[in-house]
Amino acid sequence: MNLIESMSAEVEKAKHSVILLPAGSLEQHGTEAPLGCDGIIAEALCRKAGMVTATPVLPALFYGYSLCHTSFPGTFSISENTYSALLVDIISEAARNEFKQILILSGHGGNRSCAERAILDAKCSISSKYMGYWQLPGVQKEEDRLFKRSGYHITAAEVSMVWYLLSGSIPGEFTKLYPAAPENISSLSPEQWRSAFPHGGAGSDLSDVSIRKGQILFDFITRSLTNTIREMQ
Repeated sequence: MNLIESMSAEVEKAKHSVILLPAGSLEQHGTEAPLGCDGIIAEALCRKAGMVTATPVLPALFYGYSLCHTSFPGTFSISENTYSALLVDIISEAARNEFKQILILSGHGGNRSCAERAILDAKCSISSKYMGYWQLPGVQKEEDRLFKRSGYHITAAEVSMVWYLLSGSIPGEFTKLYPAAPENISSLSPEQWRSAFPHGGAGSDLSDVSIRKGQILFDFITRSLTNTIREMQ
């Protein structure tokens, strides 16, 4: 059940304990993937697993906390305070609608601190959980099997999955190999990021990108998410 396509009466009649919130970002993904890559993948995963498990899915949040990418055109970053406050309200509304659990599934690593803060700040009787889709059981191992160096930003995995989902073909220019990601990468300013990674990506070897691998990984993640939802129900 996708809430944006559902009637109020359908929600009233349904007896659901879990609701899913896909979260992403609107940020640069170089020449390899669209700005909404993270949200496109998270939303597709939640919709597919939600359909299999009959679990309601909230509209995806395509805005995220992406400050380090704001030197690149097209990036729209929400402040940490705004993003956390928005999640607190969504969690609270899920509780008011009598859901017992909410799973926030993110395709963007930069949302973590905001989401974890929101979960702590939400004063309501609902169990809230946040995870990146790569944290689902078995996913990292499968990604490592398919891609020799998937990377940190603009990964071979996400590029493969997003083009599998969008078109079934891989358009555009490919940088192929991005510089390694330093340990302090999460603390870089927008200007420092663009200076260190002028083409946008970090730590990725895109020579492994393929639609077929994107489909294999997407289907694997969907199964893992489906199992996780069933364990929560």
